[in-house]
Amino acid sequence: MRILFVQFAGDFKAAHDRLAASGTETYFGHRYVLEQLGGLAQTHGPTAILCCKSPSAYDVVLPSGLRVIGAGATGRWDSPETMRIVRAYRPTHLVVLGPLTRLIRWGLGAQARVLCIFADSFEIHPIRRLIRFGRLPALLNDPRIDWVGNHGLGACQSLARIGVAPDKILPWDWLHVREPRQRAPKASAGEAPHTLFYAGLVTERKGIRDVIAAAAHLKHGGVPVRVKVAGAGEIDQFRAVAEAAGVGDAFEFLGLIPNDAVTAGMREADIVVVPSQHAYPEGLPLTIYEALCANTPIVASDHPMFVRRLADRESALIYPAGRPAELAGRIRELLGNPALYAALSGASQRTWEGLQIPLKWGDLVARWLADGAEDRRWLGAHSLAART
Repeated sequence: MRILFVQFAGDFKAAHDRLAASGTETYFGHRYVLEQLGGLAQTHGPTAILCCKSPSAYDVVLPSGLRVIGAGATGRWDSPETMRIVRAYRPTHLVVLGPLTRLIRWGLGAQARVLCIFADSFEIHPIRRLIRFGRLPALLNDPRIDWVGNHGLGACQSLARIGVAPDKILPWDWLHVREPRQRAPKASAGEAPHTLFYAGLVTERKGIRDVIAAAAHLKHGGVPVRVKVAGAGEIDQFRAVAEAAGVGDAFEFLGLIPNDAVTAGMREADIVVVPSQHAYPEGLPLTIYEALCANTPIVASDHPMFVRRLADRESALIYPAGRPAELAGRIRELLGNPALYAALSGASQRTWEGLQIPLKWGDLVARWLADGAEDRRWLGAHSLAART
């Protein structure tokens, strides 16, 4: 076997170096993935993960035997350099971590076994989907593709709705080591000024502009808030937007911080906001899991991937995406209603349990590589078709 994992972004060399130096991870799941892939290298032989978009080019073998490669690309994932690396590796087993259609087709043409593992939703306008992904359903239904995993049940249902066969779709999840029960629920919000916490990419489609506008609405309505923003992205642009809206002094842009610090920040905050626009291809963001583990109530947009898993006024407060005045209204309501606040915090464990999926990322990969009759049966029992 020559096993190659390919993803667009996510620097696993940097993740390994950070874990070795401090024991912390910036993104939840990096430690788990490195452990799983290191185990594959020791069990099956040559195993590598290629990051197409990386700050620099590198090719390093870690102590576990896992090879981590950075293509150094900064634009499209399928740059000439990326494809040169893929061809030179000559994978017998290709795991495509995202809807990278050209790479999937290359793997089929090279007669590699191909596994697709996504964390994306696909309920966008059909023309936009065609431009971005091509004829993705037909490609994924190719019998030479064994399985198509996607993170979370809602994201898998979105694949089925665009025409991918449900019997080859596998809902998967990370191995979660934290639970809400490890912290006490909150009885009420803290003292004013109240703190909101946002974690994720600092981009338009993730809804950060709406958070800024909502903070301005709250300030003008006599409910000033502080907002802590954890994540990389267009920080300078949105710091300027906050200044122009008159709430620049209320925003603290933290940049990338360790994952443990994200959960701690959520615990200290009064509300976690998850304002994604419908156009953003969410699966089920880990921000939601982390907020639940902090027992801090969530105010989330009505993104299709959220409303299928979160119940308004039972597990979160939901508002129409792209309407910052209504986001501000939900925040004001939650801060002013101690009974609702306590009920949402107290429901965190139940909500978290309802999001759990038995098939874990590492088990999906291990069973696919083993490829015995029992492994295929076991994976089939976890398919979307088997759940409905």
